[in-house]
Amino acid sequence: MKSLISFSAALIFILTSCTHLSTKVQSQASEDRPVPFETKGRTPAAEELDWWAAKAQHVQQAKCRVKLPATTAEIEKYYRDMPNGPGFEGGISEISGIRLVDEKPRLVLALSKLLSPARESREIEGTPKNFQEKFNVNSSCSKALCAAQKIFGRDVGPQMLFLMDKFDVNTSPYSFINADTFNGLEIVDVIRAFELVNPDQIPFGFNKQLIRFKRGYTRAAYVSDDGTVLANASIELFDSWAQQNSLMRQYTLFHEIAHNQADNQFSSYDRSASWLALGNWKETKSGDFVKEKQKAMQGHPYVSKYGETNPFEDFAESVTSYRLNPALLKSKSMDKYNLIRLYVFDGLEFTSEASCRQTPLNVQYQKKINQDGGDFTAADKEAIQSVCRESFYQTILGNIPVSFFSSCVDYEAAQRWQKQNASRFPDLNSQALYDPKLRISNLKFKSLSNELRNNLAPEMTDWILESMSVRSYKMNSQMSNQEYCDVWAELKNRVYPKINRDNQWYRNAIFVSRDFNPHEGAARGLCLDLVKGFTPTSKSSASTIKNWLKTTTTVGGGAQITERGITRENLLKYILDRTNH
Repeated sequence: MKSLISFSAALIFILTSCTHLSTKVQSQASEDRPVPFETKGRTPAAEELDWWAAKAQHVQQAKCRVKLPATTAEIEKYYRDMPNGPGFEGGISEISGIRLVDEKPRLVLALSKLLSPARESREIEGTPKNFQEKFNVNSSCSKALCAAQKIFGRDVGPQMLFLMDKFDVNTSPYSFINADTFNGLEIVDVIRAFELVNPDQIPFGFNKQLIRFKRGYTRAAYVSDDGTVLANASIELFDSWAQQNSLMRQYTLFHEIAHNQADNQFSSYDRSASWLALGNWKETKSGDFVKEKQKAMQGHPYVSKYGETNPFEDFAESVTSYRLNPALLKSKSMDKYNLIRLYVFDGLEFTSEASCRQTPLNVQYQKKINQDGGDFTAADKEAIQSVCRESFYQTILGNIPVSFFSSCVDYEAAQRWQKQNASRFPDLNSQALYDPKLRISNLKFKSLSNELRNNLAPEMTDWILESMSVRSYKMNSQMSNQEYCDVWAELKNRVYPKINRDNQWYRNAIFVSRDFNPHEGAARGLCLDLVKGFTPTSKSSASTIKNWLKTTTTVGGGAQITERGITRENLLKYILDRTNH
């Protein structure tokens, strides 16, 4: 299978594999272009060739399908019964001339995505300048479902809108190049394939492409495979996919979703040393992968002939077998089975209806953490606070969101929590809990974050006031607010206190702030917020807002720094309010 290199939003290389192609990376632009192609009848189904890891009957009898609305009537009822949600005010929303009246905001957003280019800087060929005029979406059609039916078809539009809203999966020919509109039978099979995916384990990011590739065409790189390319992990579904029966179309799409599972937490499971070892895979100098024959003779740890193609197909086929035909994977390799159980499915198994109804491992861990806060020692808390202090300061005096501080706490706490609870939870595994390069964690330590926030806010308050007190001689009552706050901008010359610069993650992390000084604009903005009388966020209570008084204060040895309402009390309240995540 030929693999394509794509970029994630985080600028990390993610390997994507295409069904029925070699593993060599295709770099020539000409090989990526669409070319006319006519398939030669129906491609033999998987069960005829023993090519895939499960048969149609396994798809049909799959355990724990999550029933989803698939017909137009079911989807209409689904949204009719759905509450509008808190704070819903109604009103008119307009999308490309289409006026939606009192529509659910989530459906307004979903329709907007379907009618807009997803990643293209240029307009998609064939996109109308005005959808309302092109498809005659008149005033009697003032709901998103109706508009979607007018544009995409009665038994296709609602399904596309549902997939966009529910899974953030975009199937629109107006969002991606080389895309056609699905027909009614095809789009239903897409929804049926998602019935096999745990809603909490969707591996996609924002506005994920899932398209019916232009009918009568394939990619130039696939022509030599004579129509055997059904789909790829991007995800593009070709004519040969459409020629499969309904159940095997679902199988193929799930297989491509499984490719995406390999990079769910940017961990590249299918390239990891542990996975390569389990499949006896060895990378050559050219970048291809071959099976080590001597080791392979000691066992046959593959669930299908297709899984023998390369480690990426080995992974996707093994994940698919785990979900649809677990007995086969168990018989081939319990090590692979257990790796997928922990890394991909969070401990859930699909050997029976009861087994996949169990509580996922991370949910169990999170429940324990919510109960006791992680049960950290004072030394643990001090160590975590030391590492995350800079992130906290940067949320007020830098250019990073407050979520960075929470993520820092979660990541540092998760490492310590895992070590402390290894004997209590034998299935604890670091790769399934956190990522050391991105410093993200699946576990959340909210009570610890709040505790450290309450520790650091007074510290930051006093540090800011102390830093500004030595500049009080530059301030006077004749200054404008802008001139006054220009003095605050000089905080950029100070270094944050007690910053841990030698921690290991600074050397290994990809996305981490390495700013040890306030940003000039952020410091000035903080001052302007305070002198103008800022409005607390919606999380602040009415009583807190009423108590936001402008008073004069002194700091240090009694030197007055301002008469503009910047007090220790107000500054502290500001910091607590702005870091309340």
